[in-house]
Amino acid sequence: MATRKRARTEDGKFRGDDPSTPNVNEAWEDEPVTDKKTATKKTAVKKKAAPKKTVSADLPPPGSAARKAMILRGEIKE
Repeated sequence: MATRKRARTEDGKFRGDDPSTPNVNEAWEDEPVTDKKTATKKTAVKKKAAPKKTVSADLPPPGSAARKAMILRGEIKE
């Protein structure tokens, strides 16, 4: 079974029906139905976990103002 689809010109505009041919409708064209392909299932790629950085207990947490101040004073390195 074919499906009907609006006919288009080479420019991509809709084509009109020619009134001089009453038994043919040029504005519509038949399109054959093709079997739909089933989608292939893609497997997700797992990211490797980043190694955790060990931080000394006496240092402030990363990103804190106190830690940034210690870096600026040269007390610790990033």
